[in-house]
Amino acid sequence: MSSLALWNRGSSASLFDRIRGEDTAISPTQETDRLVSSVKRQLERVLNTRCGSCRSAPELGVVDLNDSTQSRADAGGRIREAIRHCIREYEPRIVGVEVFAVDNTTAVPGMAFRVNASVHLDTIEQVASFDIHMDSNRHYRMM
Repeated sequence: MSSLALWNRGSSASLFDRIRGEDTAISPTQETDRLVSSVKRQLERVLNTRCGSCRSAPELGVVDLNDSTQSRADAGGRIREAIRHCIREYEPRIVGVEVFAVDNTTAVPGMAFRVNASVHLDTIEQVASFDIHMDSNRHYRMM
């Protein structure tokens, strides 16, 4: 999948984003905002996929929290690494990925993360931070 990073996409929006909207001329600031929003939506989709549920990419997704063989500390570390792996492998518009566990009282305890990365496409490059929280339904939400 890393070869996709070299692919000239010609637009910051994902395929589905481009299908839904018209391709009009927009400012560089708007283009950057669209790029970051598109990346966030894609990451939310990828991170909410469970390992083994995609036949063409069995390693896609994040570990299942219902696995009773792991401790709470193990789960947090494994999820952090799974998030980092998914971003590196399945979102070619992001480079320099760092994932950190964050203490947060609004998310499931121990299940909040911050992603620091560089989002780029063609001539657009933006350093960005994303907060990932697990909601009460065990779905990852991008903030």
